[in-house]
Formats: sequence, structure tokens, C-alpha cells
Amino acid sequence: MSKAYDPSARANAMVVSYKVKASGDRWFIPYNDTGTKAAQVAQCSKVVGNTADASVAGAESVGTYRATVTPKTAPLM
Repeated sequence: MSKAYDPSARANAMVVSYKVKASGDRWFIPYNDTGTKAAQVAQCSKVVGNTADASVAGAESVGTYRATVTPKTAPLM
């Protein structure tokens, strides 16, 4: 039977970096958004899943980032 989503089938080198303000911050808002910070980070790790060699497929990346949006312009008439 095929699986629509199988995190364990990911290549071992695939790791998604999640930008956080400080070490130990949650990567995204998990289901347990009222839990302790440690419990939330553990839930994030569980949701991200593991690669084929059982290593976690996500990691925090501490620092700042800037999102840049380039507006699409309408053609001149």
C-alpha cells in the first residue's frame, strides 16, 4: 500500500532549517500552543519527522531574517 506522506523516506541529508529568534524557541506554532516551550519544540520535532537514518529532519537556525516581497506590476498600456 502506498503512503501519501512518509517522512522516513526522506534522504538523510535533507534537513529543513527553521529560523528562530533564540535557541530553544519553537519552530512553528504546534498543536500544543499552551504547553511549555520545551514541549512545543518536542512537538515541532515530532511533526517534522525523521529521515531514513532516523535523524530529525528539522533544525533551528538562530538569527534574524528579512522577508522580501517583490510586487508584480501590471503591464503598461
